[in-house]
Amino acid sequence: MKEKLRAGFIGSGFAARFHFDAVKRITSVQPDISGVYSPTAANASAFAVQRGIALAGSAEDLIRNSDIVHICTPPSSHEPLIIKALEENRHVIVEKPLTGYF
Repeated sequence: MKEKLRAGFIGSGFAARFHFDAVKRITSVQPDISGVYSPTAANASAFAVQRGIALAGSAEDLIRNSDIVHICTPPSSHEPLIIKALEENRHVIVEKPLTGYF
């Protein structure tokens, strides 16, 4: 039996869709989608319903219930979310840039 890894998504736009599709193609472990969180509740809800996944009440809840956190938010929000996830000893996947400074 393959190891299960819980993957959570912060953000629910284009990048999150791309990351979600990529996670579903992983074969070396059994991906378990722990949920999605976005401060834009309507977008997060639509993302969750379309994919049959849980909707997290906060970024902290999502991080706590995930082994790997995909940061799929605007660049200016990357740094604090990455720090929160790393403080909880979670793996982080984030697209560059890491901050809003270009």
